[in-house]
Amino acid sequence: MSTTELRSAADRLIELHEAGEYEAVLELADEVSAIADGGDVADAVVRESLFIARFQRAMVLTERGDLQSAAQAYADAAAVPTDPDDPDQRHEIAMAMLHQGMCLDALDEPQQALAVYDRIVQRFGVADDPVTRDQVARARVNRAASHLNVGDPTSALQEAQELIDLLDPTVPLEAEQWVMARRIAAAALQALDRPQDAVTILAGVGVIDLDDPTVREQQAQAHLDRAQVLADLDEPGAAEDARQAADAIAGSDLLI
Repeated sequence: MSTTELRSAADRLIELHEAGEYEAVLELADEVSAIADGGDVADAVVRESLFIARFQRAMVLTERGDLQSAAQAYADAAAVPTDPDDPDQRHEIAMAMLHQGMCLDALDEPQQALAVYDRIVQRFGVADDPVTRDQVARARVNRAASHLNVGDPTSALQEAQELIDLLDPTVPLEAEQWVMARRIAAAALQALDRPQDAVTILAGVGVIDLDDPTVREQQAQAHLDRAQVLADLDEPGAAEDARQAADAIAGSDLLI
């Protein structure tokens, strides 16, 4: 198969995936991987085709619910040789590793997920392109959540607070993770028996005024988190105010 045919096959994988032809994706992905893996990965087309094949295979396995196999498939995609100075290649590998960690989280393997998130931060933490920086921020948010899941709220709070200080809530690409970091910090504070501090940190999401549905949903959920903490503190009036703040942002469909 020529490099032109290889690239065409990789493009076809994406088309098949979008059409929901999962069996065809898996079959073609294996074929492309076998050919590209035996080729010269220093060639940009060969390298990109190999990554696409492995990543598409991982995505199909994820959508089928085979998360164990998907986690390994994402690891395989992340193992594709990469030029660390190429931002496009960099963010592809970070993305594959992030998905691997998310699969491990879903499999209730927080220690393994933590190890993956650690590697993302170590490998890409100083990246200066915005897309890779976003992947690193997401990995750090997930790492903070994983610390909570393994019963380490102190580490979770430290990680979340660093992210709150680092990220800019006025930048759309950073705002969602900033709000999520506040929610994780609040959960850690509750675990550390500091509910009033949790209320304060959740109230801070009100400074954001972005017309982005994912950011607004996180804001609304943060207000609902605050309402629950206030209810637990036997402050029904303040809890109702927090619920109304959530309703004002996202509408009653989120009030569950």
